[in-house]
Amino acid sequence: MPLLLSIAFLLLWSWSSAQPAGGVSVGVIASRTGEAAGAGASQALAAFGWARETREAGGVFGVRVDVEVLDDAGSPARAAEQARRLAEGGAWAVVCCTTPAATAAVSAVAEELGLLHLALSDPSPLTVSTRGSTYWTFTLWPTEVDALSAAVADALAAGRGSFALMTTDDGYGDAVADALRSLVGYAGMRLVREERFATGATELRPEALLVATSQPGAVAVWASGPDTATAVSALRARGYEGPVYVRPALAAPASPRLPAATYEGVRFPLPPVYVADALPPAYVCRAEVAAATERIAQLYGGVADLPAAAGVVDALDLVAAAIEQLYLMQLPPDSSLPVLRQALRDAAVGLPPRCGAWGQLDLQEGRTSAVVAGSLVGVEVGPRGALRLP
Repeated sequence: MPLLLSIAFLLLWSWSSAQPAGGVSVGVIASRTGEAAGAGASQALAAFGWARETREAGGVFGVRVDVEVLDDAGSPARAAEQARRLAEGGAWAVVCCTTPAATAAVSAVAEELGLLHLALSDPSPLTVSTRGSTYWTFTLWPTEVDALSAAVADALAAGRGSFALMTTDDGYGDAVADALRSLVGYAGMRLVREERFATGATELRPEALLVATSQPGAVAVWASGPDTATAVSALRARGYEGPVYVRPALAAPASPRLPAATYEGVRFPLPPVYVADALPPAYVCRAEVAAATERIAQLYGGVADLPAAAGVVDALDLVAAAIEQLYLMQLPPDSSLPVLRQALRDAAVGLPPRCGAWGQLDLQEGRTSAVVAGSLVGVEVGPRGALRLP
């Protein structure tokens, strides 16, 4: 064995053999019951499977990783209580949650107690920014800006030179419009029309007609689910046949099933796992997505919601990679828990971009989103509601 490799092996062995008896503790909070149980149960099953797989492999560099899976039943208050209990019990990190409201509640606890939080849903779904005040929370689900950026890139790749926007007439709509103008301009495209409407509107005839007659290359409809459905229906009724992009939050694991009658042909910027079997050969994370989906099918059988389960596996894999970095840095294993948590967070931020089933993830200082927007895929709703590539 080469000398340098032997030294590295001895250092890693000394670090792992000196680890505290409790190993590394990680919490996973999901909605195994409640309204979001369809996705949450799959997330919990994936967490159990990951823990079993890691245990059978002897841990991470010989150190046991204990995964505690808890059920928040879709309650933000319960999720926050469980996160606090996990932190008090010595958890180094928490992966959660199935719903945005529960994720936001856990994010507040993570910021208060200093606990790495890998979010499975956007804790601020109506905030149009990838940067924020959170230090310990990193969002693995696409944020609004991630999605807008991916929509512009997808339209540009399809040869579309212009965009139009339909969004709400409020502060959220202002932020969406500002972000889209910037992204379109950066891509060398044109924003040819912008129409605003009141939330809860039941008819958008003039707005949709003005957008359709401006003949944009693509349209972004950025609003809540009911408002989006109203705007999309109005656009189609006025004869617009180009690509229409909407928020990925509407197709998130815990969201209601999309009615094909309304959303057929509409595009969502989504993680690649949604169309894992149809990714083009040139897709940046194609091999990793294929490997991740096969791994889930083989080891975590019975998963009903593959995209939801894949997010948990990606998050736990990221934690394991950060733990590996701690071994390489030779952090004293008898350090205090706050020091170990800080070191784990810093190690996660120091990782290079990595591919998983949810695309390319990259934790960066000062950026709440861990998503590399260019790895999202423009996914279309088919005639029977199934998602597919256009």
